Amino acid sequence: MIHVLGAALVAAGGAWMGFQAAAGLRRNVEAVRQMGAGLALLERELELCAPPLKQLLNRGAAGTQGPAAALFQGCVQGIDCLAQEDFSSLWRRLVQELEELNQEGQAVLLPLGDTLGRYEEARQREALSAARRRLEELAGRMEEDSRRLGRVYQVLGLSGGAFLVILLL
Repeated sequence: MIHVLGAALVAAGGAWMGFQAAAGLRRNVEAVRQMGAGLALLERELELCAPPLKQLLNRGAAGTQGPAAALFQGCVQGIDCLAQEDFSSLWRRLVQELEELNQEGQAVLLPLGDTLGRYEEARQREALSAARRRLEELAGRMEEDSRRLGRVYQVLGLSGGAFLVILLL
């Protein structure tokens, strides 16, 4: 009886690992989509009323969730300390701390730190729009990979658990 229970737990553990890996891929896609939605919100705010940078980022933090909200909130807090770190460096540091985004997603966001708050409203909107479109393309590719690789991870988890059960019995 204990052997059967142990075998079932080993099989369930393998399956759980596969399903968790697939869920991680889906979370990455969702993080990129949330960041794209955050950039779209900043773009709309700039178009409608062109607020100062701190107010723009405050509205972005309030109207988004996930990594976008964390990034914008971190920037709002860091703006008060611009004497110690310029906005471009602050943006780069905070983008690189976003673990939810892969390196490609971070690379899309990094140049925005050089544009936001420095140039006229139209140029900032262009930069936000370009970054948003690139994030949308990236999310599409990541979603396709997530569907394909997610199934592979699930099957590998189930197969690995089954294989270990066979070895143990």
